[in-house]
Amino acid sequence: MSQVRKPAHMIFASLPLIFAIQQICEGFVWLSLSNLTFFWAHTYAKYAFLFFAQIIWPFWIPLAFLSIERVPRRRKIMRYFLFAGIAVSLLLTGRLIFSAAVAEIDGCHIAYKVGTTKAMQVLTGILYICSIVIAPFFSSWRTAIALATVNVVSLLITTLFFEVYLVSVWCFFAALQSVLVFFVMREIRRKSLENT
Repeated sequence: MSQVRKPAHMIFASLPLIFAIQQICEGFVWLSLSNLTFFWAHTYAKYAFLFFAQIIWPFWIPLAFLSIERVPRRRKIMRYFLFAGIAVSLLLTGRLIFSAAVAEIDGCHIAYKVGTTKAMQVLTGILYICSIVIAPFFSSWRTAIALATVNVVSLLITTLFFEVYLVSVWCFFAALQSVLVFFVMREIRRKSLENT
């Protein structure tokens, strides 16, 4: 965030901070499931984690990449992904409101289960992947493309080798990826200084 030159870029620069807050929430889910002292926090922490994972990220990721985009044609494309992200956020919000969410320890990860239909699962899954995984590839920043590539590779590795633990393992990779946000902001700052 210290690399930000334009206020709009703060949306992108805040990605690691928002992710850290999400993971703190999941930390409390772990504590509430494994230590009765923290049971009071279970419902709050569970829904806070799901709020970030299912409602914030689908629209925040395309919005973040849109906020740093400098090429008008690419900005237009990013807006379509933003609309897809808003749509999936709204659908998943409705699902969280009308279906009970369960979080439980399953092996070495937390399994989150929210009632849904197969059709809704497929639709929200496609929109989620479009907004979070595909949208960043339309960035004109070289380091942003590197970040998008690492995200896809981490998703593929997680799906192939840790499918049962997808949420937890992909979050682990996302924590590593958040370091790349700094390099994206540094590239933008450097280009901005060159143009002044």
